[in-house]
Amino acid sequence: KLESMILATKSGTPIIGQIAVVMGWIMNAIYKVLDMVGIQNLGLCIIIFSILIYLCMTPLQIKQQKFSKLSAIMQPELQKIQKKYKGKNNDTAAMQKMQEETQAVYQKYGVSPASGCLPLLITFPILFALYRVIYNIPAYVNQVYDIYAGVAGNLKDLDITVAQLADFMKTKTYVVTNAVNDAAKTAAKTDIKCYIDVIGQFNQEAWDKLKNMDVIQNAKGAKQVLKEITSTSTRAASINSFFGMNIADAPKVPFVGGNALTLGFSIPVFSVITQIISTKLSMAGTPQQNMQDNPTANSMKTMNTVMPFVTGVMCFMFPIGVGLYWVAGNVFRIFQQLFINLYFSKVDMEEMLAKNAEKARERMIKRGIDPDKVQNYAKTKTSTINKNTGS
Repeated sequence: KLESMILATKSGTPIIGQIAVVMGWIMNAIYKVLDMVGIQNLGLCIIIFSILIYLCMTPLQIKQQKFSKLSAIMQPELQKIQKKYKGKNNDTAAMQKMQEETQAVYQKYGVSPASGCLPLLITFPILFALYRVIYNIPAYVNQVYDIYAGVAGNLKDLDITVAQLADFMKTKTYVVTNAVNDAAKTAAKTDIKCYIDVIGQFNQEAWDKLKNMDVIQNAKGAKQVLKEITSTSTRAASINSFFGMNIADAPKVPFVGGNALTLGFSIPVFSVITQIISTKLSMAGTPQQNMQDNPTANSMKTMNTVMPFVTGVMCFMFPIGVGLYWVAGNVFRIFQQLFINLYFSKVDMEEMLAKNAEKARERMIKRGIDPDKVQNYAKTKTSTINKNTGS
């Protein structure tokens, strides 16, 4: 099993690949624990997986919310600076002064401009790594890999190509495309990992097409091969089954092309609803700014309105398992945001600002910078801003 885990195709993308390996260990551990109590279900694994990951990311969410609240307090002064230097984009000296005055505001409140970006910079690689794991679970979960290994070996022995298997799928994910490309290389032809990458994403329709291939129907020992394919597809359907849905299938738009209303359609619907609720709670926890004076805030509001529906449409393009991860993550973030909002409702913002300024002061002392000079400079600059803007 260890050898099969090593041979399985994993993401080789720098940073994301390494994070995906860690995420894979977590997914593998969840599957093993559930298996110990007699549960073999990838849908439940994905839900527990998403909860654990977002639980670990809670400190980052709190940090991001804290920065948003502090930004809202600083925003009037920052907007005055922008108004003061409006229309001077081509004036290098004016732009330099604008940057100095902006930095002075951040220093006054003990806030680093980068602190708002840091949580996002950490979060994005984690999210990309999560998608890699969910897209290609057999590459990270030993017991799931073993389910497909026998059939993959038989298909290779029958000289059925990875490209032929990929043709059975209506939608080819990047995992399938990469498997076909890797299999085209001479070095990869002796490895069954490319076969597992493809059949690990088969839905029932693809399994049926595989069983009806002439080369399998006419193969020596065809009955045994068909029996193993049937057994594997049954086990795959079992671990992929979640409330009557096959998480390897993509949701279908009802009443289009003869499609009836199915449970799979509920995933995009719940994705939209839960993301709207999560976004509204997140915005409710942040003081709202004047949209006319802050184009960035206006753009953010538009994006928050549109993104849930974009995600809902994207659910139809991916397997239900990916949509299930989105829904589970949204539901967790709803409760997470309720907790964060409750936490900040009891926080004294003046006290938070004072503590923030004190921490900034300590950091400056460690770097050999005189904090009193910096603070005096910041106060001078910000008071100048207020005088020049008539406030």
